[in-house]
Amino acid sequence: MVNDMTKGSPVKAMTLFAIPLFIGTLFQQVYNMVDTLVVGNFVGSVELGAVGSCAPTFNLIIALLTGLTGGTSVIMAQAFGAKEEGMVRKIFISSTIVNLLVGLFLTAVGIWISHPLLKLLHTPEKQLGFATTYLTVMCAGILANCMYNGMSAVLRALGDSITPLVVLIAASLLNVALDLLFVIVFGWGVAGVALATVLAQLISAVACIIYVLIRLPELRFGIRDCRLDAQVVNEIIRIGVPSALSSCGVSLSAMFMQRAINGFGDVAVTGYTVGNKAEQIGMCLSYAIGMATGTFCGQNIGARKNDRVKKGLHIGCLIGFCYAAVVSVLVIVFARPFVGIFTQNSEVASVAVEVIYVTMSFGPVLGLVFIFQNFLKSAGDVAPTVWMSLMEIISRAVLAVLFAALWGRFGVWWATPVGWSASLLLGFIRYRSGRWKDKAILKSEYE
Repeated sequence: MVNDMTKGSPVKAMTLFAIPLFIGTLFQQVYNMVDTLVVGNFVGSVELGAVGSCAPTFNLIIALLTGLTGGTSVIMAQAFGAKEEGMVRKIFISSTIVNLLVGLFLTAVGIWISHPLLKLLHTPEKQLGFATTYLTVMCAGILANCMYNGMSAVLRALGDSITPLVVLIAASLLNVALDLLFVIVFGWGVAGVALATVLAQLISAVACIIYVLIRLPELRFGIRDCRLDAQVVNEIIRIGVPSALSSCGVSLSAMFMQRAINGFGDVAVTGYTVGNKAEQIGMCLSYAIGMATGTFCGQNIGARKNDRVKKGLHIGCLIGFCYAAVVSVLVIVFARPFVGIFTQNSEVASVAVEVIYVTMSFGPVLGLVFIFQNFLKSAGDVAPTVWMSLMEIISRAVLAVLFAALWGRFGVWWATPVGWSASLLLGFIRYRSGRWKDKAILKSEYE
């Protein structure tokens, strides 16, 4: 269902968009968390650590996809806000072709680099074989992931956050069923949970494509229409590549963190894996608020309604900060019961609780980072988001090593909130400078 955010109450428009997105993000975490739960409870702690050690590497690949599809979302939201229906269709066709080509390329590269990259990250020897199997199978499903993200980005740019939610819920339930079947019944271990995820992603991609072609006839195209529009591709690259670099920055910083943690052994790796789940689940609504703020501002930038743009950002910051503060307190208070869902190992649980106490104390900071990154992207001002990510990379990479030398394992956890804080500072400074106002994609560019 298309949602025009250039009119009506900003609070209502953003809330109606954010709620389905929040539920979808929550299910996305469940979707990802099922592997951890099944492996931790039905396979073993070594395998659990192996699955967790793959997360930064695979997330780096997914970051490339989300960054590129984010470029599509930005220019489509602005074109939709400007009521340029012909341009919306051109963007859809070109972005679909780009997503297909990029998905094929990253699938091949991901499968090729899985084992060497895990060795480079000093993955513990006991976990390396399991980690390689898991990551290789996951990379085989990158194309499906790319097409799903691409279609979801298109729908969200048009204000439809409900359809991706419905598809994601169905895929999550399927993933749970397949995980249990492949692991408990067939005994396929980490390969089984990875295969279950890939199959669920494939079905979700096909479902989104069918929905778009049936319910949005204005976006349909045939073989003769399958050609790239040079101006559209240039804009996708201009917005998408820096967005991809920005997204990759977060994943790269996590990889540096993972490398530092790997040096402390199996228990630390597994504890960090479990502790990270609390952060990811707790910040689901913050992520949704950031996306809602970006889409709202993007459509209104396209419609040249600057007062609504600023109002939307202020509302997003207020709601996002308050929510993150409340959730952070709840996650910290209930940290031990949460960790108990994933592991009964007392040493692993202690490490996980350490991670939660440190990172979730800075939950509101991360919530504001999401908002400013999405806002700047929606304005077409993507270069500062790269600098925000670069600051996070430098902070986490350098401080993880430094703090580990000073305070051991516990010091590593503090590199994360310091990186978030540095990133937020850059984003806020950029907003206050007002330079983002000159970066909007002008209607005249497409005429």
